[in-house]
Amino acid sequence: MHEQIDEMREALKSFSIPLFEDEIAEDEEEELYQNDYHCFVYETLDIAPNNDMKSVVQTIAIYYYSENRDDLDERTVDIILSLKDVKGFSLSRTTKQRLQIKDTDRFIDRVIFEYNRRIVVGGTV
Repeated sequence: MHEQIDEMREALKSFSIPLFEDEIAEDEEEELYQNDYHCFVYETLDIAPNNDMKSVVQTIAIYYYSENRDDLDERTVDIILSLKDVKGFSLSRTTKQRLQIKDTDRFIDRVIFEYNRRIVVGGTV
């Protein structure tokens, strides 16, 4: 299980932007506000039985935050391609959003990548 997350982290680190697990700490977020807001955040979500009854499927959400970039679609494809070789990962969908920074006229783009990862558990689930 850790191997898959490590592979995912290595692929995302190739973009040379900050990578956070679960959430961004308040002091780190303040630093992002001072510069162009540009980072990844990932979290592991729900686990469900798989059809083969010998494994489970877990959803992994990767959030890509970007400010002042006009190549968002190209970057989205680059991120998908960087994760294509992570064993057991399959892309479920992406969602694009535009978020306003509280009490400002600044906007941040967020792309949510939803991946499913297969985890073999050995016995019947």
